[in-house]
Amino acid sequence: MTLTRTAKLKRTAAALLALLGWVTLVLGYVRFIGATGDQGLSLAEATVRFFSFFVIQANILAVLVLTAFAVKTGPEEWLVHPFVRSAVAAYIVMVGIIYETMLSPIEPLQNVQSFTNIAMHYLMPLGYLVFWLTCVRKAGLRWYDPLLWLIYPLFYLGLVLVRGKMSGFYPYPFLDAKTLGYAGVAANTAGLLVVCAAIGMCLVLIGWWLSRRQPA
Repeated sequence: MTLTRTAKLKRTAAALLALLGWVTLVLGYVRFIGATGDQGLSLAEATVRFFSFFVIQANILAVLVLTAFAVKTGPEEWLVHPFVRSAVAAYIVMVGIIYETMLSPIEPLQNVQSFTNIAMHYLMPLGYLVFWLTCVRKAGLRWYDPLLWLIYPLFYLGLVLVRGKMSGFYPYPFLDAKTLGYAGVAANTAGLLVVCAAIGMCLVLIGWWLSRRQPA
């Protein structure tokens, strides 16, 4: 198989995965708006709540990177840089792990079995990880990159707590300051950041190992 054909196959696969992601996000939004409409929430409030879930944000980042890869015009675009792609890999892999270990046991069965739920928490994390392993340039990853990747989750957590204080809405039970108190949320946050950093370090180590066997 020629190098050009291999590149085309990779871009096609990325485009298909991106399409799955976009469709899932749209369906998830429509489903969420329909469900929250019964609770008397305005469209604006329901929309803000939808985008306040980390799984939504991680999936958006993943489909943006996949879309950029599928239509890229040059190797130096910011969404094509291995630092960005690898950060997104850490985020979306964490989404799958946290959901499987902490959230799926307490989710209603109909939610666990829904297409959007399966796609966002399982198919996209797995698909993006395969994309990262097979398509992403690994050269240039640094040992401290996982620490830099924590900036976004920290910013996210700060926004969730601030808005939760104002609105009373927390997207996840382990971030619910009303129930757990800020000390409990801080402990959970520390654990989540450790998990994210550990995932990131694993990706960096795998990246170093693969970069010795793949062209930069």
